[in-house]
Amino acid sequence: MILLALLLPSLALYAERTDRNDPPVKTLTWGARIGFAATGSFLHDAYINGHEYTEYIQDTQVGNFAALQIRLNTRKLLIQSGLGLSFNKSSFNLDKNSWDLNSTKKDIISCSYSMVSLIVPLQFGFNIINSHPYCMSAFTGPLLRYTPDKYYSVEYVEYNQPYHFTDSPTRIILGWTAGFSVQIGRTFLDFEYEVTINNVAEPMHENTGVNPIPDYRLNRRASVISFSYGILF
Repeated sequence: MILLALLLPSLALYAERTDRNDPPVKTLTWGARIGFAATGSFLHDAYINGHEYTEYIQDTQVGNFAALQIRLNTRKLLIQSGLGLSFNKSSFNLDKNSWDLNSTKKDIISCSYSMVSLIVPLQFGFNIINSHPYCMSAFTGPLLRYTPDKYYSVEYVEYNQPYHFTDSPTRIILGWTAGFSVQIGRTFLDFEYEVTINNVAEPMHENTGVNPIPDYRLNRRASVISFSYGILF
């Protein structure tokens, strides 16, 4: 974002000086990009044995991704999509005694997970600057993630407890994205934020056979901030 802020004034000044007859960026472009993605988790429904929780600590962790991208440009508007492979990981910690103001001990449950997903965005936007060889764009739109079971791993850790929870991934995760793109010649930089709309995982289940089974819900969504570098072919 700092780099984007530094580039914006110079590109805006250039756009003001550019002759209106200069050719715009190509109508149809495609390329490839690689980058890093910082993933955080936020609980929107945390319920444990009759107590609802709203406070937790998340640990944002960095993964990576690679994608092919295709974009349809007009002078002002754009539509872009593509196909990518994304590795994301995150964790969070929750004190099960935090609901009790008189409690002097902590009872921590932690969750860490990672997943490899196939991602398909469909984004719409507008070109703030579109004059060859410069282009600056803002975009937003939905993004689909498909996560196979074998590429998802999760670990719940509860201290001094006789049971063990696990879950499986939500196969199709719908997210919403918003971002900026700066293109100079055949190279471009993308800054993007994504938040998932549905749960990252299916309901938890206890797999050690204890009785009675404790009542747990730790529904979570993910937020992803990504930065990528790409090249047009």
